[in-house]
Amino acid sequence: MLKKITVRNVFSIGVTTLDFSKGNYQYEGENILGDAVNPIAIYGHNGSGKSSFLNALAQFISLLVNPVEQLAPFVVNDLLFSQYATKKNQDPACLIGSISLQFELEKSTFEYIVATSANQGITHERLTKGQDVVFERNGQNYLYHGEKRTLNPNDSPLVLLLRRLASSEITDGVIQTVFSYLTSFVHADVSRINQGGFVTSKFYLNQNIYDLLVKQSNDVKRILSTFKDFPIYSIEKGNKFPNGLLGNQYYIVLEDKDGFKERLRFQFISNGMRNASLLLSILTSLPQQSVFFIDELDIALHPSTIKSFIEVAREKKIQLVFSSHNTSAMRYLRPDQIYFAKWERGFSTLLRLSTIYPNIREVNNIEKMYLGSMFDEAINQSNE
Repeated sequence: MLKKITVRNVFSIGVTTLDFSKGNYQYEGENILGDAVNPIAIYGHNGSGKSSFLNALAQFISLLVNPVEQLAPFVVNDLLFSQYATKKNQDPACLIGSISLQFELEKSTFEYIVATSANQGITHERLTKGQDVVFERNGQNYLYHGEKRTLNPNDSPLVLLLRRLASSEITDGVIQTVFSYLTSFVHADVSRINQGGFVTSKFYLNQNIYDLLVKQSNDVKRILSTFKDFPIYSIEKGNKFPNGLLGNQYYIVLEDKDGFKERLRFQFISNGMRNASLLLSILTSLPQQSVFFIDELDIALHPSTIKSFIEVAREKKIQLVFSSHNTSAMRYLRPDQIYFAKWERGFSTLLRLSTIYPNIREVNNIEKMYLGSMFDEAINQSNE
């Protein structure tokens, strides 16, 4: 169970924290997973920093799962980087971005932090279990269960020590459990869904996304049947093109309750149907207790289907964090599940509704209040 994420100096983020702990509310109890709220929704104006926060998590996942030649340090805040480059600020911290996560596994609490420098690779990395330090790395030197070790200077400076230990210390149950959990994280940037490579995850590195659609088709079809006024269809794979030549061909099979059933080539599927299928195929293929980060969920899902999507995540016990401009989800979320992104003077942060507007109650219509700009003053004045 993921408990807290803190991002420092990555993209436009200055320092901000996403806290999954539940507040003192007695309603919408179905939105509690263990002792954490689920899902968490991030709202905000264009340019406020929603994508910056989620893209930071995509970079974190990529450090865990991408091939070595594709690894890159966190992209630090450009304002601080420019200040350092122009010698207005010579603090080397301007070049360092970091992400720390607090989570619970097998009834033990963990904290994992990784910091990278734009010119040095990984500068700091630490994993703690409770009060015990499992390992801590500073540059090329590290402690592993108290034993001093040094990395090979010829190794890539961007390969996480956690990855190395997961490969070499196969009998260390703590390392294996933590690595398995963190590599279950998935990030999807729906705005890039037409470009390919919109998913960052170990599960889909070498998988044809169309084959995933076919594999998960029955599960997706079952979910689609619960959507209001949404076509019901499945996706099939053939080995011949319409002209008879051999080759993989994908089809959408449309059905309705009156017995209508027709097959069309997949390229004729609508954008909405394709996008919904992709996200649902990913969601249904994930193992329980994964964490799914989605940027701009509303691009892929109609407002009437977002609630069903959340219910599927709840059934599979998957923690869900998404950004959206569509406010319909606010109708069935608690104040401790809603964050607002705020950009000011080159830095972005996330503000929790339950913190900046603590007097909100169940009888209040959060969506109406937000659209009516009732939270604007609290957002603008907050120094969280």
